[in-house]
Amino acid sequence: MSSVSRVDAHIHFWDPARTPQPWMTEAEAAINRAFGPSDLEPLLVRNGVDSVILVQGANLDSDTDDLLEAARSNPWIGAVTAWLCLEEPARAARRLDELADQPKVRAIRHLIHNEPEHWIMRPAVLESIALLEQRDITLEAPVVFPNHFDDIGELAERFPRLRLVIDHLGKPPTGTPEMARWEQQLRRVAEHPNVLAKVSGLNTTISRSWTSDDFRAGLEVALEAFGPDRLMCGSDWPVALLNGTYDTVWQAHCELAKSVAGEHADALLGGNACRIYQVS
Repeated sequence: MSSVSRVDAHIHFWDPARTPQPWMTEAEAAINRAFGPSDLEPLLVRNGVDSVILVQGANLDSDTDDLLEAARSNPWIGAVTAWLCLEEPARAARRLDELADQPKVRAIRHLIHNEPEHWIMRPAVLESIALLEQRDITLEAPVVFPNHFDDIGELAERFPRLRLVIDHLGKPPTGTPEMARWEQQLRRVAEHPNVLAKVSGLNTTISRSWTSDDFRAGLEVALEAFGPDRLMCGSDWPVALLNGTYDTVWQAHCELAKSVAGEHADALLGGNACRIYQVS
């Protein structure tokens, strides 16, 4: 049994009746209900997961407030990735001052994949991102292939002291001929030392049944591109339930990490997340 903490680096909570999740459509009907700590904790215990990184699901301050409330009541929530109105720098600065009193806030994320192309490169947004670099707060990005990779690379050059985390490995087009182009883009952005990535959400990139072997090639590419110190595994629960269960998804990550990363498996399954998100 490993003595290193197991950290699920990508978890969501929401209650659509209390805080809307505008991105949900009929395709997400199966998860269009409340998911919270009492639903997740038994799954963590069963799978030997010690802590989680809780990630915003809606571009709303109220969504972040709900996550922070959960984090205060559940010590196994190690860190929170909050939302920030990046389009309004003055508002962003005020909100960052408020969030400074919340010890578990470690990162900021906006659902950039629901915005127009190159939204994150708008001048006002860049001004807000500069605040994150100044305050040593990580920027997380739900990159979706084939978009966003170039923007993340440009941000990494513009803000060299800013940590940027690519969610879900940029949603690789698993099992398609487009994997070669995804690999090229991932390798290029990984050349920037301040860019990291989460191995998460891969089971929902395909609609059929799957095994861990379906994602081996993607992890092998990511490990070679980023090295063992810049990758973290996350389940993307409850989104993961659209094509799997918590158990099957987390165990697939464990199998792959041990098989592909070998002696570095503990880093991918918890060590890196503890360091990057300052989980104690």
